[in-house]
Formats: sequence, C-alpha cells, structure tokens
Amino acid sequence: MKHNAKVEAAVRAICAEYEIEIIPGNVYPMPGQTRAVSTMCQILAKYGEGHFRLAMTTLGETRGNNALIDQVTLWAVSDLIRACPDWVENRTSEWLQWWDEIPLGPIICTINQLRGVINQRHALAGALYWRLCSYAQERMSAKDTANTVTMKVPELRRARSNANREQAIEQGQKLIEIKSRLPRGEWLPWVQEQSGLSYGTVQRYMRMAKAA
Repeated sequence: MKHNAKVEAAVRAICAEYEIEIIPGNVYPMPGQTRAVSTMCQILAKYGEGHFRLAMTTLGETRGNNALIDQVTLWAVSDLIRACPDWVENRTSEWLQWWDEIPLGPIICTINQLRGVINQRHALAGALYWRLCSYAQERMSAKDTANTVTMKVPELRRARSNANREQAIEQGQKLIEIKSRLPRGEWLPWVQEQSGLSYGTVQRYMRMAKAA
C-alpha cells in the first residue's frame, strides 16, 4: 500500500527519535526494530501525530515492548488509546507504568493460537484492556486508602512530590551523560542489563531532565 511521501517521512523521523529502526519486510525484527512502516503511516494519517507519538511511547518506551512493534500491536494500542481517553489524558504516568507491567509477549503468544478464527487486533485489544482495567482498579483502591491520611497533610504530599521530581531530574541528567558516552547500539542493552530501571522510566527521567 502506497502512502504520501510526507507521511512516511514523518513516520521515519519519529521512529528515529524513539530509536526504533525500520527494517525491510523480509528481515526478522530484533528489539528496537519494526517492519510495520505501512501500519504506522496509516495510523499517523488517520489519527494525527499526537496519537501516533503516544502509540510509539506506549510500545517503544515501556519494558520489553520495543521488540513487539508490529501491525497487530500497533493497531491494538491505537484502539485502546482511543477507547480510554481518561486514562491516557489524566493518568498518563500510570498508563505507561501499567504497560511496563503488562506481559505483552506471552499475551501475544496466547492470542496467536486464535489466528484464523478471531481477528488478532481485536483479540489482543480485548486482552490488554482487561489487564489495564485490573491495574486501574488496583491503583484506585490504593489511592482511596492513602487519601484518608494524605488529604489531611497536603503540604507533606506536595513536598514529597517535589522531592521525587528533583530526584528524577537528577537521575535523568546522569542517564543523558551515560548515553552520550556509549557507542551506538549499546544504549538499550545497558538500560536493560545495568540501569535497574524500565526503558519507559529511563525515557521519562531523561525527558524531565531535558525540560528542566
């Protein structure tokens, strides 16, 4: 399927920002690679850059998921972003934390058993939605319990939040420095093996440091 050259150029530029390499369709993708450029172009053209970037963040910057950026996962994530605007817009940090926890690979393997019988995109979206609902309910229950205390001391809550932000910015600055010293191709393995953080958390810390 042919796409507008500007759309494909935008997709390739955004993928480069996320350090996702677009490879030929006859090559098996490794972590940080994808063959789904056609699907990406469709999503960008249909829903806009902001939506496409969020889909890329959801898959490209959460734990282990940058190895699973294909046609089915991209469409399933796109569907869920549109279906869950409250989570995406008002609980963005939690949204990414949930995706850090989702065992996307095993879920995809299970869904693959239904290939030829049930639409893979819709089956995956449904399975992921169930997981996201579980995470959302768990966090809301925890917040309800915590609020009985923290609502009485808002100053303490704000101070803790500011301290956490400062620590994240400091950590992000260190990560930026480390990344600048590593040879090309060694950053992702270093994050996975030595940082002790999820890839999504690393990216958020670095964005916070750059913004500061």
